[in-house]
Amino acid sequence: MAKLSNNDINREGFAVLHGKWGGGNVRSVIGLNAKSEMRNPKFQIGYFAYPNPTLKNNIPDSRFYEFDELKTITHPRRRTNVCPPSVDGISFETSGKLEQSVTKSEYIKKIHQIKELLAAGEIYQMCYCIRFRKKFIGSPYALFLRLTEANPTDFSAYLNCGDFQIISNSPERFFKVEGNKIITQPIKGTIAKDSGIRKQKTENLNRLNPESCFLFPDKNLKKLLNSDKERAELDMITDLERNDVGKICKYGTLRLAKEREVLELKNLWHTYSQVEGKLESGLTPDQIIKAMFPGGSITGCPKKRAMEYIEELEGLPRNIFTGSVGYIQSGVRTPGESGFQMDFNIAIRTALVQNGYIEYWAGGGIVADSEPEKEYEECMLKAEKFLKLI
Repeated sequence: MAKLSNNDINREGFAVLHGKWGGGNVRSVIGLNAKSEMRNPKFQIGYFAYPNPTLKNNIPDSRFYEFDELKTITHPRRRTNVCPPSVDGISFETSGKLEQSVTKSEYIKKIHQIKELLAAGEIYQMCYCIRFRKKFIGSPYALFLRLTEANPTDFSAYLNCGDFQIISNSPERFFKVEGNKIITQPIKGTIAKDSGIRKQKTENLNRLNPESCFLFPDKNLKKLLNSDKERAELDMITDLERNDVGKICKYGTLRLAKEREVLELKNLWHTYSQVEGKLESGLTPDQIIKAMFPGGSITGCPKKRAMEYIEELEGLPRNIFTGSVGYIQSGVRTPGESGFQMDFNIAIRTALVQNGYIEYWAGGGIVADSEPEKEYEECMLKAEKFLKLI
């Protein structure tokens, strides 16, 4: 399948998962003919919106589409500088002023408020974010193609939900279930590549061991790895995720499989960890999702209290942002007991197209020694690629 048609992409339920979903080589997994109310659907692709404590989202809390089969294109080599199938004659444009939910000065004031909460012991870390919004005309899928080309990531996704579309360019896996094994890979720690390194063509998304990274010529990467603040952020969220995973794993099976590994994107470095364990017998996908959702890396800790302050300080429903997009595959014969496979991203670097507008969020984790100016710079850095496209 080299190309898709306009009929394909305009049909409700059309879905693309692009990257390393499920593991292995870069693939494009495409759902073309969604069905409804299947008795035993083999595949389901969909999303969970971020669960604001009291604010109502502008999209349903979740929506999944059912498929008898999916089309899979495995791309050559372990590369991500390849795109999902294209469509002839599609384009998009934006108009009007880019709306930003807070100005820089307002953002800095909010960070000071969060630091006061941290000093008082109300929370230990909180993910505070900014919403960007602009008028949008044309094909959301055209933007998805442009985005995956400009900024390849492991967990990109596109969902046509009829009256709205989701465009995800996420680098972060929320969790994966295969057999009786579950893994989660929280990301915390971001820095731009050194300007000289950024000019080099990156064909591989590398997940690197920290020790080897000190041999790299990129001074920014070394700065990231030497940062006590960035280490503390990741450690706190890793502990939170370990607690969530531990609720559904067999005693004695939980382990920290990777500690502060490095993820290389086209223009950024991230650090992440991996927690894994063996699931309790008889768990359903719903029970696993309930135990894990939402991800700690995009809320804070303690999770419930951080979410309450997120809503108070951001003042807007996050919709799909920091929710999750992914798939459930049933009837899988794998070692273990579950009989299904799941893989979900954290819906960061993710846009929502609805009612003639596109919205996009960016932010970061705030801790006691966060510097407001630097936090704002990091927020804008994360939004940079997307904002240039619109």
